[in-house]
Amino acid sequence: MSNWRGIEEFLAVVRHGSFTAAGEKLGVSKSFVSKTVQELEQRLGVQLLVRTTRRLSLTGAGKSFYAECSELQDRLEQVERRVARYSSEPVGRLRVGLSDIFGSDFMSMMLAEFSRENPAVVIEAIAYLDENEISQEQYDVVIRYGNLPSSSLRARMFGYLSYCLCASPDYVERKGWPSKPADLRNHDCLTDLTATMRFNDDVEVKVSPRWRSNSGISLRSAVRQGIGIASLPISIMRQGLADGTVLALEEDWAYFDRECWVVYSPGIMAASTRAFIDFLVRYVNREKVRPSLAAKLAARY
Repeated sequence: MSNWRGIEEFLAVVRHGSFTAAGEKLGVSKSFVSKTVQELEQRLGVQLLVRTTRRLSLTGAGKSFYAECSELQDRLEQVERRVARYSSEPVGRLRVGLSDIFGSDFMSMMLAEFSRENPAVVIEAIAYLDENEISQEQYDVVIRYGNLPSSSLRARMFGYLSYCLCASPDYVERKGWPSKPADLRNHDCLTDLTATMRFNDDVEVKVSPRWRSNSGISLRSAVRQGIGIASLPISIMRQGLADGTVLALEEDWAYFDRECWVVYSPGIMAASTRAFIDFLVRYVNREKVRPSLAAKLAARY
């Protein structure tokens, strides 16, 4: 297999006119340059340079080899400059894993806003339902929620996925609001597949739901139709809360705040990845969302 050993030295000898000058340019000895060029000629099986006590000259093969290798070196330098941009400015592909359990629309709109600010970044947004199906190495970043398992991955907390108890005005008129978590057992509950409703301070209530789904978007539709009461992220209920088609129970006990993490692999980080992480922290600002912010969120996203 061909390799580059000796070629850089050969090019330097031709460009600078001597083994001594080439060694000075490359920061190595004259003897090292001479030896590596000789090894290159032996590997190729042709003589590239004619050496005399007065001057150096290229053979026919040497002229051809010099022209092609010089062009390759120029192309390599161009490639290195292009690749170096990935570490200095947001360019290239950014592949993001977004949870679709509670809707990827909110995060997708934030990602679109980031894209507007960084037009040189090509976005690939991949929605997932099960975190166990995610292979981190296939993504630049993955958005995850709640407690993270111990791993070698790196993560940065940028905000909260804040849940509230919500229902349609019609449902509230018919059934009223619960006064405490245990009262939910007497309501038409809409839950995930665990049939459990969770609140801050590790409070959990097991219920017999009227409707179960692993999709927050499906549960949102059921809430809007007045089928029951659900604990859903304010971010996906923002429009209904803002226009009054959905109501929220604004009691401290009725909230559930899950940490939002942007997870990425260790190692040298591309500028596009770093810019996206900084964007999330700057825009979300580690804020716990409450129903009073729904109109602002609806207008912004």
